Amino acid sequence: MKITGFSVFNPSEDEIPADPYGNNVAFKCYGCDHPVLAIARKNQRGYDEKHPTTCKKCGKKYFMDIEKHNEKLFIRPLP
Repeated sequence: MKITGFSVFNPSEDEIPADPYGNNVAFKCYGCDHPVLAIARKNQRGYDEKHPTTCKKCGKKYFMDIEKHNEKLFIRPLP
């Protein structure tokens, strides 16, 4: 799924600095500010709760919640 130009938000619905391009989004880890990459393709890292992406520095896991009709992307951490 193409997410270029989507607005990116944290779970509190605050817009965060991120780089959504093509089917990828780069953002900072909420825990340690290390860069994290998620891919908006089925079964790829970060696509959903079953396929989270992981911060390579601290190990925190994230997944995307995509609202295609609103062009919004929420980066949600796994508990």
